[in-house]
Amino acid sequence: MILTVDLSNTRITMAGADGDGIRFSCQLATARSRTADEYAALMGLLLAREDTDLSALDGCILSSVVPELTLVVRRGLEKLTCRDVMVVGPGVKTGLNIRLDDPSQLGSDFVAAAVAAQAAYPLPVITVEMDTAIGLGVTDGSGCYIGGVIAPGITASAAALTSRASLLHDVLPQAPARIICRNTDESMRSGIIYGAAAMLDGLLAGMEQELGQSAHVVATGPWARAVIPHCRREGIQVDEDLIHRGLWLIWKRNQRR
Repeated sequence: MILTVDLSNTRITMAGADGDGIRFSCQLATARSRTADEYAALMGLLLAREDTDLSALDGCILSSVVPELTLVVRRGLEKLTCRDVMVVGPGVKTGLNIRLDDPSQLGSDFVAAAVAAQAAYPLPVITVEMDTAIGLGVTDGSGCYIGGVIAPGITASAAALTSRASLLHDVLPQAPARIICRNTDESMRSGIIYGAAAMLDGLLAGMEQELGQSAHVVATGPWARAVIPHCRREGIQVDEDLIHRGLWLIWKRNQRR
């Protein structure tokens, strides 16, 4: 088993992965003020709760979209596991054929999601990551990653709404019973959740039109189960372990080298 770690702007998710799938997962909040020692201590507590034998780990791989924390979290993991940590980036074999203007700009979470989606789902496939941002990535019928979309995430949209409008307050982003609401609290929740679902419907329709064919769609991330059920687009599959399975596949591909 290896330890897969996904570092986003709001949370760090850790999972135990092997050839049979994901054994466990846990998470802690991303905090830019923490030191490597603090991250090592907190991650150690979470892994101890999962009865993880750190000495039995075969390796550790890190995906990060927070450049200023990548080295800090990497050092914390190395202190914790006493192992070198593979960081997804230049020089790491992914097996993904990236057809972008500048492939180096593609976030490692997009890479991991696309690698896992190619291995598990029919092509073409569109991955939808619902975390700090809502990111959609497209792999075409020939297995090439050809591009995607990045939009504001649920919490970012909610924060922007309340920070710019004096009469609006913070709400729990949770779908109300109806779209047309009779009070401010429910109206905001409707706009945030149903608005995100409608945005996805429109983006997916436009992507498939540009592809010239329908695509399999798989969604992941902490907000997927809150939003996807309200999409009118049928057949969107929620796969909570997508990124971690992708990280495991990337790690395995680099062991063969």
